[in-house]
Amino acid sequence: MFYILNQAETEPFPRLVKGEIHLWTISLDASKNQIERITTVLSPGEIEKASYYKFELLQHNYIVTQAVLKMLLSHYLEISPPDIKLGAHKKGKPYLLNDGSLFFNISNSHNLCAYAFSRDAEVGIDIERIRELPDLDLLIEKNLTPRERKYLQKDPDSKLKRFFQFWTFKESYLKAIGEGLRLTQENLDFSIDNGTIRLQSANSGFDDAVWQFKGFSFEDNYTGTLTYTGKETIIKEMSLALDP
Repeated sequence: MFYILNQAETEPFPRLVKGEIHLWTISLDASKNQIERITTVLSPGEIEKASYYKFELLQHNYIVTQAVLKMLLSHYLEISPPDIKLGAHKKGKPYLLNDGSLFFNISNSHNLCAYAFSRDAEVGIDIERIRELPDLDLLIEKNLTPRERKYLQKDPDSKLKRFFQFWTFKESYLKAIGEGLRLTQENLDFSIDNGTIRLQSANSGFDDAVWQFKGFSFEDNYTGTLTYTGKETIIKEMSLALDP
């Protein structure tokens, strides 16, 4: 495990090269002291944005996710975290102003956050905590295609988990292409066979990339998907922890 903000660390930070994707995960649980320390890497605008969240827990989650993102980017670029400059595309997807050849995406759910970094092309990542949904059947009807619904019906006992899996397939893809406002869940048709995730069809006219999909889970109650290009891409999964 790599400890971020740990000045005594001896393990070198991994170098990101073409043909690789770094997939980091970190718990959003943080003490008051840790929150105070990592807030120092945020910009005044980011600190102000954190204050917009009504509940303290959501404020802390935002601070951790943004601060850790800037610290990770600072390691890759070998510059100070406050010098990291982020922008956002017109559809809202964030990007790095300092270096246009370093691509990233971020997702968080409950108390877990995941980051994906690539030197090759855009990436998308989505994680979800598997939790009970009182309107599950309605969500399935609105967001899944007939093919996908048929897959869920094969094992009613796994319906909830499979719904969240398909949700992350779609969300990670939408985040990768950065077109979530023009393409909604029901316009994407996915299949999964022997663990292989495939996009069977997408009712759009603006994406011609050949996307790969990797499903993963951190714990029994979380599921996630990484969307990327390049069949031979090496995905390195690593974990982070805040310095105590």
